[in-house]
Amino acid sequence: DLIPESHRIPFKSRLGSILMKKMDPDRLDDHLFEVVSLRNSSIDSVPGDERVSMAKMNLRAGMKAAENGSFDMAEVYFKAGREQLGDAGWKDEPDMTIQLYSEGANASLFCGSLDTMGRLIDEVLAKDIPIEAKLRCYDIKMRALTAASDWAQIIDIGMDVRRQLGQPVIRNKPVPLWKIMKEY
Repeated sequence: DLIPESHRIPFKSRLGSILMKKMDPDRLDDHLFEVVSLRNSSIDSVPGDERVSMAKMNLRAGMKAAENGSFDMAEVYFKAGREQLGDAGWKDEPDMTIQLYSEGANASLFCGSLDTMGRLIDEVLAKDIPIEAKLRCYDIKMRALTAASDWAQIIDIGMDVRRQLGQPVIRNKPVPLWKIMKEY
């Protein structure tokens, strides 16, 4: 109880900021989760000029958490990174924003948060960005549909992606029943 309740969150955030600035990169990597979590304790207090670097740190922490199989923590870090960038991220930091959304969707898939996964994927797919930037989201969406055994929708998405990439697409022609029976 050395620090009054009303000062704890700003204190944690300030402590995280100091550690982030003072630690050498190797040591910071060893304590990445602790430092980023401290800094995230008061996301609203992060100055505008630090928001991009905080989003990068959250992306880094999220990727590290996902590599370690801690998808619930990865989901938290990716969300914090998206909040740091806000809507301006699509214009100012599009590559990082796409990665925060797509990796967040992947973490949500592993956590079973299918609504969150769908919302994140839909937001990326609705943006006017190159198809190559959307491929990770299509991959995640198709993996989720595989788990649901929705083969028809997987094929439709795959064909749509091939079409958008300018690749040839096989037409789905109806086959008469007598032709199917003849082959058996």
